[in-house]
Amino acid sequence: MLFLHLLPGLLVLLIGVVINVRPPKHNNWFYGFRTHYSMRNIENWREANIYYAKLLIGIGVVSVVAGWLCALLLFVPVSILVLVGLMLLLLIGSIVLTNEHLKRKYGEW
Repeated sequence: MLFLHLLPGLLVLLIGVVINVRPPKHNNWFYGFRTHYSMRNIENWREANIYYAKLLIGIGVVSVVAGWLCALLLFVPVSILVLVGLMLLLLIGSIVLTNEHLKRKYGEW
């Protein structure tokens, strides 16, 4: 069961590393951080993907540690609910933080 607790965090960590190592070069609807503001121009696009990749790496590490702790300390149904809630909170927060970063750096929408 430990693998199932670690898998979501490892996947997020892997996605963050891939985007960090091979950031998307051009705006597209398939790969990268895609919001209306990040796709406005290439400068926003690059900055958003660099920032978001770093956030995903951090979220992945936190999720792996949280998954390990949940597997050790909680019963399976409760630990899965805690991990799903934590992942949703962190991923939604990362979208908000990335858009706020773009807003601070480049001005209002």
